[in-house]
Amino acid sequence: MFLRRAALVCLCLLPGLLAADERRGDPIAEFWGWFEAAAPRIYKNGDDKTNREDMTYWLGRIRDGMSYEIVRDGRKAELIISADGHIGLFGAVDTVVNGAPKIRRWKIRALRPRAGRLTPVTVAGATVDPATAFFDLYEDTGRLGVVFYLPEYDAGQIEAYRTAARRLLCQAVGERQVGNDVGFVDLDSQDVRDAQFSRPFAEFRKVFNGLRR
Repeated sequence: MFLRRAALVCLCLLPGLLAADERRGDPIAEFWGWFEAAAPRIYKNGDDKTNREDMTYWLGRIRDGMSYEIVRDGRKAELIISADGHIGLFGAVDTVVNGAPKIRRWKIRALRPRAGRLTPVTVAGATVDPATAFFDLYEDTGRLGVVFYLPEYDAGQIEAYRTAARRLLCQAVGERQVGNDVGFVDLDSQDVRDAQFSRPFAEFRKVFNGLRR
């Protein structure tokens, strides 16, 4: 009788054990398993240091180059999975978001949407401020290359500045549009900008949309 009961217990546990094994081999399922458990803490604390480190670790296990944004709006929160405008990662982002479970109070979105109001973006200490940046547009094999001119610029942090600039572009026109229509992104000091042709970044959306119609 004891052996029979033990066998029944094992059979009852087996589906859960198999599901756990399947999740263990799937980094996307592992990410969502972790996020679902951590969601109340993230909702409460926001994008603090611990949550940033955890999110970076779990997303990095899925694919290098993926990032995220957490937005609070009243009682709701939104997790945006992003590729920072790199079109080659869009498929991976969509796959991650399609695997998301339903989580109370949370909305999960693929790619950064266009923002109603432009705000400064800082990455690893490198800031691109839409209120002080200027830009030029260039032809780049059917797409538009963008050069930002900043009042303070450290060329030694070019990759951090480039990531911040791409995130600001996502604010201006939406990440999917950035991936489809933006080619290279470069930066320089405002000392070298051509005052006749460069424009304040506040005008970027209007200029960009006019050229892509």
